[in-house]
Amino acid sequence: MIGEEPSKIRVREADERAFIVHALTALNVSEDDARDVADVLVAADLRGVESHGIARLDTFYCRRIEGGVVSARPRYAVLCDRPTQYALDAGNGLGHPAGKHAMAATIAKAREHGVAFATVRNSNHYGIAAYYAMMALEHDMIGLSMTNSTHLAVPTFGRQKTQGTNPIAVAIPANGRPPFVLDMATTGVTFGRLEVSDRKGKALKPGWAVGPDGSETLDPALAMTQGALLPLGGYGTEGGGHKGYGLGALVEILCGVLSGGAFGTALRLDERGLHGGTVGHFFGAFKVGALRDVGGFGADLERELRGFEDSAPVPGAERVMTAGEPERLNTERFRREGVPIDPKVWETIDGLADRLGIPKLERFEIS
Repeated sequence: MIGEEPSKIRVREADERAFIVHALTALNVSEDDARDVADVLVAADLRGVESHGIARLDTFYCRRIEGGVVSARPRYAVLCDRPTQYALDAGNGLGHPAGKHAMAATIAKAREHGVAFATVRNSNHYGIAAYYAMMALEHDMIGLSMTNSTHLAVPTFGRQKTQGTNPIAVAIPANGRPPFVLDMATTGVTFGRLEVSDRKGKALKPGWAVGPDGSETLDPALAMTQGALLPLGGYGTEGGGHKGYGLGALVEILCGVLSGGAFGTALRLDERGLHGGTVGHFFGAFKVGALRDVGGFGADLERELRGFEDSAPVPGAERVMTAGEPERLNTERFRREGVPIDPKVWETIDGLADRLGIPKLERFEIS
């Protein structure tokens, strides 16, 4: 959970969504696709994942469409459509509509056959992985979502970038109580956390990144421009860095190799550059009722999660939380009080509005 600061500007959820749609449709993105992007970006900001919300709109999506490296109107090609498998070429379009399309197809197949999987290739950054996994929840299904990314991380004992942040997300329904939603990068932090630290003038935490010589650095600017992220578990093997490295490699195999898309040296090395069409995604849906009765599963899962939440916290901690709870609490709060946006991000989206000739996003003042 990324902490929210009092100095941030607040906006209404509906106003943020409308601004994103205006910006993308001004660049010839279809309204349906623009709404898909807006849904994912707003969900990220509501959940407190500010690195993947509206902060990405200009550099990751608008400028890449303007630069001609991401297609505003992609042509999808269905590569495989079997009872439990679906494979899509996203035509170098925005990752969010492609991700929603593929996950919806996966859910439809799992509804009939109990389980289904999908791959997507020739796609782009799709925002938070949890969004797609959570699409399965309302269907009493377990959702799985992952994506490879531009190469930002070193392998254990390496100093050359060989894999991305490569997140994995799983969402599991829990019989009327809040679901279990795990969304994690296979690096210690995402590249966006480096950007947020740099924007705020804060040092990095140990175990997050290395400099150009492969030794750890706390300087976000150095890590972003000349260094790299570390795998989950940090430097070397003592903290389990080899486990994060292995998980990241697994994601790239499923999203890149299995999809027939880009992987390895074919992936870019610069998160912030003008490039597109180099990432793939992997989705899964599991129908709970295909394995056991939904009510019994939900009751048992509730007891399992309650066991964590009722366990004794360490001194100084209020209580133990389960995956997805901090993001859910953020969403409830920000829907009441307005979605927080960093002032530097605000300057960027103000400039985007001027450049595209669209209405500016309005501030939300708490009464």
